[in-house]
Amino acid sequence: MRENDKEILEYLKYCWTKNPYLKKYSLKDWEEAYFKGKILFFNWKEKNFFRLNKDFKSFTMGTFFNENFLIPGYPHIPRIYVLKTGLKRYLTYPFYAEEKIEGYNVRLIKVEDEILAFTRRGYVCAFATDRWEDFLPQLPRFFEENPDLVVCAEVAGPENPFVNEYPSYIKEDINFFVFDFMKKGGGEFLNVSEKLKLLKKYKLNFPEIQGPFDPERDYEKIRNLLKRYHFEKREGVVFKPDYQGSRIKYVTPFSNLEDLKVVFPYLGEIDPHFVSLRLIRLALNLYEFEEFKEEVYNILGKNIFEETIEIFKTEKPLQETFKVRFKREKNFLAMLAHFRLAKVSVEIKKTEWKNGYLHVEFTKIYPRATQFWKSKLEGWGEID
Repeated sequence: MRENDKEILEYLKYCWTKNPYLKKYSLKDWEEAYFKGKILFFNWKEKNFFRLNKDFKSFTMGTFFNENFLIPGYPHIPRIYVLKTGLKRYLTYPFYAEEKIEGYNVRLIKVEDEILAFTRRGYVCAFATDRWEDFLPQLPRFFEENPDLVVCAEVAGPENPFVNEYPSYIKEDINFFVFDFMKKGGGEFLNVSEKLKLLKKYKLNFPEIQGPFDPERDYEKIRNLLKRYHFEKREGVVFKPDYQGSRIKYVTPFSNLEDLKVVFPYLGEIDPHFVSLRLIRLALNLYEFEEFKEEVYNILGKNIFEETIEIFKTEKPLQETFKVRFKREKNFLAMLAHFRLAKVSVEIKKTEWKNGYLHVEFTKIYPRATQFWKSKLEGWGEID
């Protein structure tokens, strides 16, 4: 047993005693999960939490809790590859098509005296915690009047610290897009009609929502919507039933092309299936949207190879540059602490206070991707 395990286990026991959602399983089960590394303890300032690093029984990775609440991990949503057959297979009337925003997912809750943003993996996101009030100013009133709800939002834009893809209509900084309200404990979502009322009441920014649709009658309307999203360089849609039923998602050919362009130089850092799955998606995009064939054929090879070949010539470490702005320097320092914990290699290029914000430029360095290509350029072989 490690030096601080005893203290952490005492706190876990205290949480189990106070939090009724944890009693779904025995204290012994929770303790065993802790020793297996499925549950990790962490804190934010003076606040203590546990998060699930792996799935544990019926709770999914990204679930986080303390003695007062449990917030389930955000569920994985099935992806369909062909609209015509997928819509009929999964959906019944009425359902809505909600824009799928290219960014990263956070869950916002009020914890004691402050509103915190938690990532899909259950960490506190220092950046989103710092910036939500610029874009969702009525959140304090929302949580005062809806204490049992969690706000699920996408953080997107050219100045975020995690994702280099973003909607083309955001020209600078970021924005928050609220796409769901989740109930604490059980994790149920409000249906679309209820969600729309709350979004409008509290003036919360949200993705474009179209519908309701019928999968039998409205295929051409939905197909035209996806064509528009492709031309407007949007990622895709999530189809959500108004009441009970499956949620499914579908992405545009543009999104698949952009993913391949962004990620191919960083092979070695990611699972190669990331590339093959997007090629499969593109093939099925073109099966259903034949009018995009010429466009995709013209840019696919360029998207995958051009930037990578230019990188070969530089002989520099593979890296990405990010720009962000913070309201509070302490949250910037908290983000750097998170990168150290996650073993992300970061180099700060510039910091400057301007117009009330700390503007930061930094690079993320990718040693495994650098070595992946370097060994091949140096003539080393491998058995495949």
